Amino acid sequence: MKQPTYDESQDVKWDDGTYGTSEEHVRKAELPDEMMAQFDKAASMTLISIRLQDELIKDLKEVAALHGIGYQPMVRQLLKRFVVAEKKILAARNEAMQIKVDSQQQCDELKTVVA
Repeated sequence: MKQPTYDESQDVKWDDGTYGTSEEHVRKAELPDEMMAQFDKAASMTLISIRLQDELIKDLKEVAALHGIGYQPMVRQLLKRFVVAEKKILAARNEAMQIKVDSQQQCDELKTVVA
């Protein structure tokens, strides 16, 4: 049996999109809704619908392309980063408010002791 030879030029064709991007060789997997729901649950994702300005979507796609990812995964990353940052801000604000409340209570206690 003849051993297949390795053709390095094929790597380039896969990388530059010559191979693997033809629509004639692609078909969407038809999966039952129950199976899709299982995939969504496993990925902990829920399908949502949101209306965005056309220009914003265009800009998101351009930025995502510069990062080498799709715009929807990038939007998920943006939302996650926003939520993480916002939670930190809110936690710091709550901590500062608690310190203020504690300080006020201590002042009130001192006034009571002095009086």
